[in-house]
Amino acid sequence: MTFKSFHRSMQVLAATVLVVDAFLLATGFLRPGQAVLLFAAVELPLAMIVAFGLVATYRARRRDGADARAAVVATAGDSPFWPMIRAEARAYTSLWLWVRGRVADVEPGALVFRSNRGTMTLPVAFGVATVVEIGVLHFVLPWMWLRIALAVLSVWSLFALLGYLAIHRVRPHYSTDTHFVVRQSGSTIAAIERSTIESVVLSRRYSETNPIAIADRLHLPNIDGTNVDIVLAQPISIQLPVLLHKHRKATSIRHISVYVDDPAALVTELQGGATPVARR
Repeated sequence: MTFKSFHRSMQVLAATVLVVDAFLLATGFLRPGQAVLLFAAVELPLAMIVAFGLVATYRARRRDGADARAAVVATAGDSPFWPMIRAEARAYTSLWLWVRGRVADVEPGALVFRSNRGTMTLPVAFGVATVVEIGVLHFVLPWMWLRIALAVLSVWSLFALLGYLAIHRVRPHYSTDTHFVVRQSGSTIAAIERSTIESVVLSRRYSETNPIAIADRLHLPNIDGTNVDIVLAQPISIQLPVLLHKHRKATSIRHISVYVDDPAALVTELQGGATPVARR
């Protein structure tokens, strides 16, 4: 076992012990004194091991020539919890931008093409279900601590869903004088040179409702499919976003089927003329 894998295992074990300790205390299986003893006997040594590993990793990065900020980022990136923490922080930052009506990571002067239509259906339904769930659990569960915990968890999950939606909403596709930037779930899939676009047409496709690359075609739909087809002069390599970066796979595509709220405007912008229509 390498030092890196050992350190990651210690972080997971420390978090697990902390959660179990808190659960046993909340359910009454442990008295406060026993919970403190368990924390001191098990959690503190694990925390010291984790802290030592973080310092050692940081110092190793600095010896390799990284500056302080890069070393901190690299050290945090070695944690098994970092992808979840980063995704959570990004979601809440995006939610704040959405509330303020802002967009993120769009070049100045670029023309934005949103794909928001139909995206609020699930959050609204989930929000109604959450309110009903909290009300029902308040009368069904006899334990106050469990009612409060589940209510907090339900509200947090609703905010997490809205944050994930906000990541998509505040990072739309956009076009500049030279590039058309295609994005999904807040990540840039491709920055396509406009000179390499062979054709762009209005085209309804209903076969795919989830982002996927099949053969040489990239599908970026909403719940109703896609409404614009783009053909490139030559294939490009793209990667669809995943939670764990190491699981991303490159795919070569030459066709892009995308959904935007104003497809005619996108065709006009990219083609600079009339909008031929293809129906499937």
